[in-house]
Amino acid sequence: MPKLPEIKARPRAAQIFAVIIAGILTASLLLTYGIIFVLLRLRIATLTAIITSTTYMSIFVIILGVGIAAYTSAKMLSPILKINDAAKKVARGDFSVRLEEKSIAKEIEEIATSFNIMVKELSNTETLRSDFVSNVSHEFKTPLSAIEGYATLLQDERLSKEEQAQYVSRILENTSRLSRLTQSILSLSQLENQEIVLQQESFMLDEQIRRVLLSYEPLWEEKELNIDLSLEATLFYGSKSLLAQVWSNLIDNAIKFSNQGGTLSIGCREFDGKVFVRVADTGTGMSEEVKKHAFDKFYQGERSHAGQGSGLGLALVRRIVTLCGGTIELISAEGKGTKITVMFDATQPHAD
Repeated sequence: MPKLPEIKARPRAAQIFAVIIAGILTASLLLTYGIIFVLLRLRIATLTAIITSTTYMSIFVIILGVGIAAYTSAKMLSPILKINDAAKKVARGDFSVRLEEKSIAKEIEEIATSFNIMVKELSNTETLRSDFVSNVSHEFKTPLSAIEGYATLLQDERLSKEEQAQYVSRILENTSRLSRLTQSILSLSQLENQEIVLQQESFMLDEQIRRVLLSYEPLWEEKELNIDLSLEATLFYGSKSLLAQVWSNLIDNAIKFSNQGGTLSIGCREFDGKVFVRVADTGTGMSEEVKKHAFDKFYQGERSHAGQGSGLGLALVRRIVTLCGGTIELISAEGKGTKITVMFDATQPHAD
């Protein structure tokens, strides 16, 4: 749940009413004693004059108090009525409504602030759902069509066992692709509608990168890649789970686009108040046109690898890096490979 923004000091409603009542009583007492003092100084018949004057003064003070109380109540109830109207709009599905957060009473300001945060979260949830439906309908067509096609072919009784096995394998591949695509779309949609990073902790960044790399050992061994590691001990404070997705996507891409027998270089170090993580390969590289769209959702510049990904990896990486307060730099050239550098501020507080 998002943290409430800091609210400047405001008097509470009870304090406001207490001050008003105290003010009225003080004013009435001062006026009463003032009139008594004047009457005594003028030597007017004290008992009759005092009773008469205090009676009129009491009436005046009552009228004044009622007027002030009515005005204050109207000012206090006005934002409550606005909150009620805004809640009715939200109930009808209008998530664009916002309340004025400034108020003379701290309770009203807190309610308005919490209401605005709630509506924003509801709006983000609705946007996430809409984005997911839109993206799924667009990106799921190809693998679903392939599954339908191969399933139709399997109905042919004249197929050999080898052909049946091949079609079943293709169906499983496209099913796996659908599963990965669903997870990627959900993750990206959620991150795009998220403004703060929860569950931050201190951890050894170099050790995390090393473990992610080891999980891809079968892939880089299959391509006979040379692994060049330069991982300095780096204590980092941030979201461990989110950053693991960053290294996983970058390493997966580097292996995917590496040439047989190429080199995969990974570096991590802290320097001049910054933490740098570098992932580089000596693979196919990118053209200028591909680099312009490298971080766009669903963009796949190299169509020969389209079946191996969803075009969401780098978009997911950039969103996570941005959300964690970092920056990302991409350097690539056709036939010379790609180098991606992620940079974070190292001055973040470490957990004790």
